[in-house]
Amino acid sequence: YDIGVRLVGSEMCIRDRMKTAQEIADYLGASLIGNPENKINSLGSLKHADLGTLTYAEMDYLNQVSDTRASCVLVPSGQFPNQTVILVDNPRLAFAKTAQWLFPFKPPFSGIHDTALVDEQAVVSADVAISAWTIVESGAHIGQRTVIFPGCYIGHKCHIGEDCIVYPRVVLYPNTQLGDRAIVHAGVVIGADGFGFVSNGEQQIKVPQIGVVEIGSDVEIGANTCIDRGTFDTTHIDNGTKLDNLCQIAHNVQIGRDTVISSQTGIAGSSHIGNQAIIGGQVGVGDHCHISDRAMIGSQGGIPSRKRIPSDEVYWGTTARPLKDFKIQQAHIWLSRIHI
Repeated sequence: YDIGVRLVGSEMCIRDRMKTAQEIADYLGASLIGNPENKINSLGSLKHADLGTLTYAEMDYLNQVSDTRASCVLVPSGQFPNQTVILVDNPRLAFAKTAQWLFPFKPPFSGIHDTALVDEQAVVSADVAISAWTIVESGAHIGQRTVIFPGCYIGHKCHIGEDCIVYPRVVLYPNTQLGDRAIVHAGVVIGADGFGFVSNGEQQIKVPQIGVVEIGSDVEIGANTCIDRGTFDTTHIDNGTKLDNLCQIAHNVQIGRDTVISSQTGIAGSSHIGNQAIIGGQVGVGDHCHISDRAMIGSQGGIPSRKRIPSDEVYWGTTARPLKDFKIQQAHIWLSRIHI
């Protein structure tokens, strides 16, 4: 669909949104050095940028600024006599903000498609967009300006807030709660039964999963991620948290605000993740673990059941231990191999 962007190589070209370097500097509230009239009509990487491109550079890449063909570069500092640059504290953040400004999301369709099945007892705001073959059950509520792509299922008494984007084939089981400005990517399943069984010695007896899932505002959930409903209580993901593709969040898990969890991470039941934590890819978190605020878990880390990770600490390895200890142990292993 057309959102005013076309792809050319590795760059996005802005159509009907040409800006000057000075306009971008004014938007960011930043200082410009160079030609304020340089025209910006695309965004791109430092290496492949061409005339008309806005890009950014930081750390080790600053030495490439003098060689880029970009018309404007966001940098934290430095002298670049032949370049037009905008001085910002955090170039990557400034680039992201500018990209959002130049490329705001535009719904590819409007209204309710003829093939969508919306129950008469569902509450749907007048400006919601619902695409083909989507089902909205009774008692569901969909907030203003929310966009739902084809083939979604919105269960009984689900709540979807305002300005949300729900991509194709998303399934929201009954009573799922989704805050404002959430983005849910294709294939996500929210509210399926938690993995709860008790053995009687001969077979596994299912424990009914009658809780719900509550997801806050400004949360983004990557494609094919699954979030299970609570057993009796609530599985909760707080405001601003971002989940990558292919994550598994089990029943009763609590995740704080502005936490980032990378792909293929699995979090077992009743674990608690604090605020602003960072969890790498393919991390396994056992049940009843507690990962405190701002803790970091390295990729492929393994957190055994009921383990506690302190605030502001970096852990790595299986079983996970403080990064310093992990490095020392790895050094001993390699040294022992050399001696053999």
